[in-house]
Amino acid sequence: MKRAVRILINGIVQGVGFRPFIFKLARELDIKGWVNNFSGGVEIQAEGERVEDFIRRIRTGQPALAVIVSLEITEIPVQHYREFTITESRESEDKDVLISPDVAVCRDCLQEMLHSKDRRYLYPFINCTNCGPRYTIIKDRPYDRKKTTMAGFQMCPECHQEYQDPLDRRFHAQPTACAVCGPALKLLDHTGNEISGHGIGIDLLQEGAILAVKGLGGFHLVCDACNDEAVSRLRRVKERGAKPFAVMVRNIETALQEVTMTELEKSTLAGPSAPIVLLPRKKNENSRISPETAPGLQSLGIMLPYTPVHHLLFQGTYDYLVMTSANLSGQPLIYDNQEALAGLSGIADYFLLNNRDIYHPCDDSVMQMIGDQMTFIRRARGYVPLPLFLKQEIKTPIVGLGGEMKNAFCLASGKMTFMSQYIGDMHGYENLERFEQELYSFQKVTNIAPQKTAYDMHPEYSTTRIARSMDCPKFRVQHHHAHLVSVIAEHGIDDPMLGLICDGTGYGEDGRIWGFEYLFGNQEGYKRKAHLEYLPLPGGDAGAKYPLRIAYAYLKKLMTQEEWQRTEPLWAKLSSQEKNILDGQLRSGFQLFETSSAGRLFDAVSGILGVCTEVTYEGQAAIELESVAEKWLEDCSEGNVQTSSLQDSGNKDIQKNLNEFQRITQQASMRVKALAALWDQYEKSGQTSTEGRLRLIEQYNVMAGRTDGSFYLGLYPALYPACLEISGEPQPGVLHVKVGSLLKEISNDVLLQKNPGEAALRFHYSLACQMLETAMLIGLENKKLPIAGGVFQNKLLTEILLFLAGEIGVEILYPQKLPSGDGGLAFGQVLIANAAIEEKPETMGSNFDLS
Repeated sequence: MKRAVRILINGIVQGVGFRPFIFKLARELDIKGWVNNFSGGVEIQAEGERVEDFIRRIRTGQPALAVIVSLEITEIPVQHYREFTITESRESEDKDVLISPDVAVCRDCLQEMLHSKDRRYLYPFINCTNCGPRYTIIKDRPYDRKKTTMAGFQMCPECHQEYQDPLDRRFHAQPTACAVCGPALKLLDHTGNEISGHGIGIDLLQEGAILAVKGLGGFHLVCDACNDEAVSRLRRVKERGAKPFAVMVRNIETALQEVTMTELEKSTLAGPSAPIVLLPRKKNENSRISPETAPGLQSLGIMLPYTPVHHLLFQGTYDYLVMTSANLSGQPLIYDNQEALAGLSGIADYFLLNNRDIYHPCDDSVMQMIGDQMTFIRRARGYVPLPLFLKQEIKTPIVGLGGEMKNAFCLASGKMTFMSQYIGDMHGYENLERFEQELYSFQKVTNIAPQKTAYDMHPEYSTTRIARSMDCPKFRVQHHHAHLVSVIAEHGIDDPMLGLICDGTGYGEDGRIWGFEYLFGNQEGYKRKAHLEYLPLPGGDAGAKYPLRIAYAYLKKLMTQEEWQRTEPLWAKLSSQEKNILDGQLRSGFQLFETSSAGRLFDAVSGILGVCTEVTYEGQAAIELESVAEKWLEDCSEGNVQTSSLQDSGNKDIQKNLNEFQRITQQASMRVKALAALWDQYEKSGQTSTEGRLRLIEQYNVMAGRTDGSFYLGLYPALYPACLEISGEPQPGVLHVKVGSLLKEISNDVLLQKNPGEAALRFHYSLACQMLETAMLIGLENKKLPIAGGVFQNKLLTEILLFLAGEIGVEILYPQKLPSGDGGLAFGQVLIANAAIEEKPETMGSNFDLS
């Protein structure tokens, strides 16, 4: 029996070949009617004998890049259509269609581009409905050419014919073009004059030149990654310090000469989003990549060519290209031709420009594998503007403004939240201008006009000043509370639970710098259950640039005079003037800030061990500390593989290190298991009073604080000691994580000239132990522990924590859809603001007691 229906489909259904899919399906099933794009998605009127099959096939056979969020079916009268057609797009007030992220060039387009008889042979802007620019070129919805930066390019007859043919791969591919009618490249010298005879600059790269290349979301600075002189020069003129460069590699086979990767990492690297993936470097004395690419690190950020231009550049003889975001130090990504010529003239030797404008500047996404999951370090190109879906309803449209560092904001309405691309740090006029530009344009992409604002409670943040200028209800949100809510909401949890948040800085409700926090709560509020003891930070957040000064201040506070005198050799790199200033600050308290930051603890340890005494980029001290630990661990692993040959050759050092590593892992496992057993006894005893809890903590301190090995007979204590203390006023019952003994033991290891890599690994294991043990002593709901904050982008630390938690049946919940650092902060902010009581908008972040 003939049936007629109206179907409304919402989701990522525009610009991904959805209408051609519907058209072909309708022909196959003899369905009559029409399909079109409208501002809310795709609308279909279908009638025929096989409408049920038609609907089922839509649900199960959609194009690879499409995402169906909702499919509404309404019975309508039969109209007796004679055919099935694709009609013109229409606008409506309801603009809920989702926009696709930019997609790496597909295999079909690559084959055409490299086929000498194809009309798009070597055309650098080849694309189709399965690939190419999307988000970076769209100005408004629906996704039609006239509302993109391709509007100014009138299609030639051949392109127009493909564009109009429902059976063609380029049917309504909005950026479709060719050399006759589309965007074009041009090569300019550093003065801005067009040059000829060098193609797209391949020969110049081979000779050691630095090119500024306009890509999908902005400019890259590019040079041969195997040319020491070129890489060193790029590092110097870009004022990069020691910050690692990303490397674009010809293909996966070439990448495997330098790095190792799992199948998941391979598929992520080669997938349609094509992010940078951080990968472990091989121990390769014959590495071709310049050591200046990622100095001192055991990992390398790798990406594959993802645009036609990239693939054309790899027609050169090189296999590896440095491909780093083109921005001046501390300023946002450059994406405009004239801005590039003006701003990069002292950095780039040549400019490879094009005349297709970028509307939304968008950096490369960065990911790494932690445990068995891919996680974000930076979420941008290839993933934005995909939404995160919620269980609860956002009652009033909200914007979360994010944090001061690694900013990304969030727009939320209904059951969807949209995180912006990585914006960057919020210091300086240019960065604020970029933030405001993207905040405005992102509202058009998402069709969300916020009526509430959530922002970080730090009084000096740029986002705080922006929030105060907005004419709507405002909600201050404590930094670490937002982190907690972000991770538990990602895992679909609404009920309050204990979480561990570790990062570099976050403004606390007591006016101090927080950053190693055990919070119990959810979007409705939280209670601070434990934190790292407060330690003196000279210079506040600005002091984070000088790890050795932090170490000096920490140890001087924690040590007796006799202990302190023995540390004199540790401060050889500090001048007398620096030490005098630090001593004065410690006495007077001038420009001395109290902090419980986990990030600064890593800095202090890095400084004590001499790994990093002055930083040139954020997180450097912790990153290099992780790297030296991984290097020592890698040497142990090599010894494990070559044990017999090492013994035969008489080389005992690696075998000794292997034994020590095994002791570290065994002792860490035994210690958490021992505490788990004590906790079980405590719960079964029924003596869960304050006195009982005090006795349990005392038992833990005896167990974890011993340095004579008596709790694990016959072995040297391979972990640094741990200690907890219950505070009195002003926060009675809050646990303090004490690190004095730990830092003293690390200092002693340095004075005894022990290997810094071994000490760094011991620190990672010891800290992971203490993190888990403290959570156990507070109490874990359903044996789950959510973690968040930039510290957990440390792969080594997080995987040790995963291992130890697995030993006692605890599940670690960590961010996978958003960065664990401040790139995921705004998601938590909007959920907290959504739960806030309208009458008291400024109270969010209060220390509500949910226990």
